[in-house]
Amino acid sequence: MPHPHSIDACEIDLRVGGRFNTTMNVDGTLIRNEGVFLEIVTGERLVFTDSYSEGWKPAADPFMTAIIEFTDDGRGGTTYTATARHRSSEARQSHEDMGFHDGWGTVATQLEAYAQSLR
Repeated sequence: MPHPHSIDACEIDLRVGGRFNTTMNVDGTLIRNEGVFLEIVTGERLVFTDSYSEGWKPAADPFMTAIIEFTDDGRGGTTYTATARHRSSEARQSHEDMGFHDGWGTVATQLEAYAQSLR
C-alpha cells in the first residue's frame, strides 16, 4: 500500500483458491477487498483476483485481477512487473483515476527500499 495509506487488516491463505483479503485505509476510509489466489509460482508469479472470494464464490461487482511477476534481470537484480486486468474499460479508467500508476509505482519503490534493508 503506498504511503501514507495503510493496510489495516490482511488475511492470506497462500494457495490457489486461498483467500487474499485486505482492508485498506485511505485517508481514514476503510476499503475491504476480498479475493483469491488464482496462480502461484514460487519466486516468479502471483495472480490474484477479487472476481471470487474464498470457496470460489463469485463477486457481485468484481474490480480487477492482478498479475505480479518477478524475473532475473541478468545483472544480479530482479525485474518486477505488475499487470492489472479489468472487466471493462470503465473499471480500468476508475482504477487509473484512483492513481493506479503512481500508487503501484510507489509500492514498487517501497518494496525496493525494503529489499535493500535486508542486506
